Amino acid sequence: MEQYEILYEDEDIIVVDKLGAMPVQKDKSGDTSLQDMLSAELASRSESASASEEVFMEAAHRVDRRASGAVIFAKTAKALSTLEAAFRARKVTKMYVACVEKEPQALEGKLEHILVVDKRTNITRALPLDLVPPTPEANRLFKAGQRCSLHYTMTCRSDRYFFLDVKIESGKHHQIRAQLSAAGYPIRGDLKYGARRSCPSGRIMLHAWKIAFSQPRTGTRVEITAPFPADEPLWKVYETAVMPGESVL
Repeated sequence: MEQYEILYEDEDIIVVDKLGAMPVQKDKSGDTSLQDMLSAELASRSESASASEEVFMEAAHRVDRRASGAVIFAKTAKALSTLEAAFRARKVTKMYVACVEKEPQALEGKLEHILVVDKRTNITRALPLDLVPPTPEANRLFKAGQRCSLHYTMTCRSDRYFFLDVKIESGKHHQIRAQLSAAGYPIRGDLKYGARRSCPSGRIMLHAWKIAFSQPRTGTRVEITAPFPADEPLWKVYETAVMPGESVL
């Protein structure tokens, strides 16, 4: 299976559907990243021997290594700074689809937690807002965390799994994975956050399905839908139940 598919490209940006279980940018694993692959592809289009050194390619945001879906890359420094500012100002709209192992108690809802990232284990803890820290260590974690929320709507189900449309405003480290797990709805394949078993693809069933933003130079609104990985048959359940374009960004 292809590792990525280019969904949109102009002189300033590239939007890619990340399909492989790989990092968006280089990390301590040393594995080839999506950014590396895109840089190599752009360099291959040029006849210049030093093209690989001349290519500017930087991710404007990230999708988890084992997740899939839309990622925006900037081809110029100006485009990168403009996109990063748009993300900080929450002017970029993203919608994810998560396939979870347990049916939510409500068909739609809002989850709010204090998120605390453990850099040593690379795990994000989602603490309830009404937690009364019983120890000095718990109190330290609570104070160090960030208050985050997500909105979900259950759209359909299979015999054993449930599909949620998920929207978040900020996008903290492992936010969707941690919050859904804390609520009792671990994502299929996500062993790190309580799933029963892994997926054969090595991915988890969390997909950045839609993204909408302003083109960094012209300001034209761009809306992208990222196809689901074709090697995971379970996504067909969602595709069959939800007509493309029905879920509004």
